[in-house]
Amino acid sequence: MKLIHLQIYFILSSFLLFVFVLSNKRRAPFAFGYALALNIFPLSFMSYFSMDIARLASIPLAYIPMMVAGFSLFFVTKLRIRKEYERLLLFCFLFLLYSFITTMFLGGFTFRNFAYWFAWGVNFLIFWAAVSFFSSLDIKISHRVIKYTVIILVIGCIIGILRYVSGISLDANFMPVVNKNGTVVFVAMSFPLIFYLYSSRVMSKTLLITCVFVIMLNIILIFSRSGLIGCLWGGLLYFFRFSFKDIMIVIAIASLCVLFVFFGAEQKIEQRLHNTYDTATYLYEGEEITSDMQDFNRLNLIYCSFNIIENNFLFGTGLGLENYRKAFHKVTNYGIDSKAHNFYLSYFAELGLVGFSILMVLLAYVFRSLAPMKSECRAFRVSFWVVALMMTMNEYILVPEVWFYFGMLVGISSFYKNTKKSVAVWD
Repeated sequence: MKLIHLQIYFILSSFLLFVFVLSNKRRAPFAFGYALALNIFPLSFMSYFSMDIARLASIPLAYIPMMVAGFSLFFVTKLRIRKEYERLLLFCFLFLLYSFITTMFLGGFTFRNFAYWFAWGVNFLIFWAAVSFFSSLDIKISHRVIKYTVIILVIGCIIGILRYVSGISLDANFMPVVNKNGTVVFVAMSFPLIFYLYSSRVMSKTLLITCVFVIMLNIILIFSRSGLIGCLWGGLLYFFRFSFKDIMIVIAIASLCVLFVFFGAEQKIEQRLHNTYDTATYLYEGEEITSDMQDFNRLNLIYCSFNIIENNFLFGTGLGLENYRKAFHKVTNYGIDSKAHNFYLSYFAELGLVGFSILMVLLAYVFRSLAPMKSECRAFRVSFWVVALMMTMNEYILVPEVWFYFGMLVGISSFYKNTKKSVAVWD
């Protein structure tokens, strides 16, 4: 499939999604699932197409359906923000103001700089639209939304496995226009919702085991270290502080994963895990990482990011790869001028201490707005911790799915809070 065909597909399908949601407000709660489906099912027989190429005006084509789904919520509900979210809203404005100054004034008025900054504004709009919409939605409908999200996830994983087995794809990535690291962020982020459905008695034990089996097999066949670590982390966090029986379930799941690692996919996934172990051992023992090691480039990029942070400590380089690369070439002549594949390092370098502190406080308020761990919705905070861990291995903070997803969970969490005061932002 050519780029022009993909562009036509995503523009047309996103427009139809927008019309479909607005034509019947009862469809609005499921907009997240519809957008995901557009990235999976119609493209099932398509080979992988690089996200770096599959773009329209610098926007990854795969992001467009979710952006449109988020915007559609503006037209089906009044945007009202509860009083308890006022500080979170304030820090969103502060972040946008600060990043605009450092990116556009210090970094330069370029289209790429503006597009990168604007992407944050779009994601904040999607987040607040989801928060406002789901905070006023009946909790029973919200539970159905979670259920259908999990169904799409599991079916997507099955499709990914079939794509790999049939030879359509070199791995089990079920979103062919999304980088596999972006796919595993969504999978690991949504993984705790399966345990939520089981705890809510929506899912039987047999179905739980089946879903976990399918998802873990998919992650292993994607050959993703970060995805495997993220899913295991989510399972451990969800069950760790509870009964012995729950802990045994986690051990059983972990054993299942180990079985997969040494059955069929061991040559790739085991090698990558060994690479991680060897690199960590060398660093711990203070030995030099040589160019023949698999993680040589990654570690050099990390070292470079530390140098960039040192030179731009307070205010950063400004958002975007363009500004990052300018600072990169000032500190090193290393041939690969890429980011460090670590959200915390890359964004500290781009934002500096001031901007990164604002962003961390913002994310802390998002976390506090989620249902507490003691509630039946503890999976929501577990999802947050999963993403927090996975951001040490990638930089997919700007994926619209992440902001829509957590906006949805924050809105649903308001059902478990007693505060009913709200402030009208836009009527």
